[in-house]
Amino acid sequence: MKYINTDALVDDFCTLARIEGTSLKEKKVAEYIKQQLEPLNIRVLEQPISGVKSNAGNLFCIPEESDTGKPVTVLAAHMDTVRSTRNLNPVIKDGVITSDGTSILGADNRAGVTALLYMLKAAREKDLRLHNIVVLFTVAEEIGMVGARNLDLSVLPSIERVFVFDCSRRPGIFIQHCYGCLKFYVTVHGRPAHAGVAPEKGVNAIAITAEIINKLGQGRLDDDATLNIGTIHGGEATNVVSYNVEFDGEIRGPSMEVIEYHFDRLQKIAKETAARYGGEVEINTSLAFAPFFIDPSSDHYKKAENIIRKADLNPDPIRYTGGSDANAFNAQGIPAVNFGIGAQQPHSNEEFIYIEDLVKTTELVFYAAIPESVIDKDTTGEETKV
Repeated sequence: MKYINTDALVDDFCTLARIEGTSLKEKKVAEYIKQQLEPLNIRVLEQPISGVKSNAGNLFCIPEESDTGKPVTVLAAHMDTVRSTRNLNPVIKDGVITSDGTSILGADNRAGVTALLYMLKAAREKDLRLHNIVVLFTVAEEIGMVGARNLDLSVLPSIERVFVFDCSRRPGIFIQHCYGCLKFYVTVHGRPAHAGVAPEKGVNAIAITAEIINKLGQGRLDDDATLNIGTIHGGEATNVVSYNVEFDGEIRGPSMEVIEYHFDRLQKIAKETAARYGGEVEINTSLAFAPFFIDPSSDHYKKAENIIRKADLNPDPIRYTGGSDANAFNAQGIPAVNFGIGAQQPHSNEEFIYIEDLVKTTELVFYAAIPESVIDKDTTGEETKV
C-alpha cells in the first residue's frame, strides 16, 4: 500500500514503545497521542475512569467529518503495557523488532496504537476520506479491561461495531470465539492450637487447603476449560496449628455454562472437605471477562473477513483463551472483533514483532477506516513517504 512508508512506521512504533505507560499510569502515552493529533483537526476527548485511581483516561479521537449521532465504527487499541518499557532498547534485525532482552518490547499493544495513529496522520496528509469512525485508546486493559469496562458511551450513542487491534496472533487471524474467565477467592478457616502441646485441638487450614487443591486438579480440564490456583497465603508460626489460609485462582471456559459447572464443583469440594475436618470456607468470585462467539452470518463477521481480504490475507477465525477489550464490548452488546497484529510472545522479554506484520496491521486499519474506493492501491510496489 503506497500510503505506508515502512521506515517511518517502524520509527513511530519504536518511539511509542519507549514511552512508559503501565496500567493506570498511561499519562505520557496519552499526552503523546494528543500531541500527534492536535494539528490534524481531530477532537480528542479524554474521559476519566470513575472510581479508579488513574493518571489518564480513555481517549476518544473524533475526526472532524465523523458524525457521532449516526452509526459509527470504533477502532480501538489500549495504551498500557503489562510491564515497564522505561529502559527499552529496540533492536531491528532481519525484519524483526525485539528488545535487547532486558525488557518487554511493548508491541502489546503499542503496535495497535502505532497503526491507528499512522492511519489518522496519513488520512489527513493525503486527504483521504474516512468512514464514520472514532478511534479509541483505552487504559488499563492489562489488569482486566478496566478502561473498556468503565466507558461512558453516551458520547457515542450509535456504535455499530468495534474493531480491536490487539490479538497476539499474526495478521489475517481474528478471534471468533473467546473464552470467559471467572476469578475465585477462597478463605479456609480452621482452628488454632499449640502445635506441640495440643495439636488434636486444632483444625489445620493448610491441610484442608492442600486436599481441596489436590481434588480440584489444575491445568487443562476434560472439556478444554482450564483451572489455575494463582496464589496461596496462610499460616502464622511453626508452633501454631494453621487456622487461616487464603488462595485464589481462575477458571476459563468456552461458555458460562462450562465455567459455572467447574465453579460449582469447586464449591462442593471446598465445602465438603472443610466440613469433614471441622473447618469452614468462604468463597467469592468476580467475572474477569465474559466469553463471546461471533456468528459467521453476522454483518460484523463478514466485514472483518472483507477487511482482511482487502489486505491480501486469508481470513482465519480462531478460538482464543485470552481476554481483551473486545470481551468488554461484546458483554455490553456491542459487536467487537479482535484482529491479530503479530505481537508475539507478549508479556515476556522475548516479545517480538515482524516488520511485515506491523505493516499488514496498518493496512488492516486503513481498510477498516477508509472506503475502498478512496484507497488507491499501489501497483508499482514502491512506497510513498507519509
